[in-house]
Amino acid sequence: MQSSDFDYELPDERIARYPLNPRRKAKLFSISPPNKLDHHTFEDLPELLKNFGCDGLWVNDTKVFQARLYMKKPTGGRLEIFLLEPTDGIAEQGLASKSQTTWRCLIRGGRRWTAQYASLDLEGIHLEVVPAGEELEKEEGGTFALTFKWHGEECYGDVLDALGRMPLPPYMKRESEDTDIHEYQTVFARLPGSVAAPTAGLHYDDVLLEDLKKAGLTLSRLTLHVGAGTFKPLSEGEVEEHVMHAERCVLDKSTLKILRSQSKRVATGTTTLRTLESIYWMAVVHKSTGKYPQILPQWTPYETDDMGMSYEDALDYLLEVLPNEDWTFQTQIMIKPGYRIRSIAGLITNFHQPNSTLLCLVSACLKSGGHSHTWKDIYNVALDEQYRFLSYGDGCLLELE
Repeated sequence: MQSSDFDYELPDERIARYPLNPRRKAKLFSISPPNKLDHHTFEDLPELLKNFGCDGLWVNDTKVFQARLYMKKPTGGRLEIFLLEPTDGIAEQGLASKSQTTWRCLIRGGRRWTAQYASLDLEGIHLEVVPAGEELEKEEGGTFALTFKWHGEECYGDVLDALGRMPLPPYMKRESEDTDIHEYQTVFARLPGSVAAPTAGLHYDDVLLEDLKKAGLTLSRLTLHVGAGTFKPLSEGEVEEHVMHAERCVLDKSTLKILRSQSKRVATGTTTLRTLESIYWMAVVHKSTGKYPQILPQWTPYETDDMGMSYEDALDYLLEVLPNEDWTFQTQIMIKPGYRIRSIAGLITNFHQPNSTLLCLVSACLKSGGHSHTWKDIYNVALDEQYRFLSYGDGCLLELE
């Protein structure tokens, strides 16, 4: 399987650079097996899910933090810094830091950063940044460890709220605006830690949530903090040569109990689906080894005997052995054609970038759900029907049963 199998031509005018208002007016492409295609808007989602028999609608409640900083070098030049994750601990801990914190970052304008010092003054806050070590060193993957210092009572999250910018995806080809602080955030965002929005959730607004509730579909929540690796294109050559990024999941036993009470779940977004599937493989690995891996490796589903365990068996097992406390781990699993989806009966997702791992996931869902259409068939129809693509674009509902 070649990475070129997941490439397609996306005209620039089909990329949505701003969202629709209201959000629920976005188009929704409904795809049912084996070959039924229908066109709706997200306003129709409650009726579609009710007719489908959905009894559990899952969303990712991660919150995007303002991860882009424009600092001023002593020479007067601009240093653009994109925060990824703390070098120690998890994002929530780094954002709660007082006076100093060290993060793994990407840098633009760093080649001529000879003073290795930059600052930013705004909103009465003075923020400084220096290399974490004696000098600026590029890490594997092209990142840098940088230490940020400030004075005052504010935690780092508050500092970023005042000084940072929303980290819009590069394909939008524009600077973030004040409106993006609200628009590039789901209405159910709760736990800060993402540098990219779980974009399928951007179609929900308060009116749609109320309509879903009236249809008996209240949201169930989990958390996966989305990393910048979500925009990393597939490596050239075979798909199996691609190295997946790891993203942090945050769960507790109440989440598992809700999952166990449902039989026909629908996931909002690829990050939600990756989390739900990772729960299954964490159970399989623990039952086999007695240990919970800190990072669930990307090829675990293809190299591990599942011992005939069903998704419900996995939930029962975890409910029995998991401690009564928050459960956090990183998942690196890659969902590609040949993978069997176990956790859901439907997926709500956007239209994704060419040559992306997310297209591998969509293809796996279609094959797992017995569809006669390929992802390319569906994307060609969406392009012909003038659907809007990528983060601020329209979406689709893929039924797997």
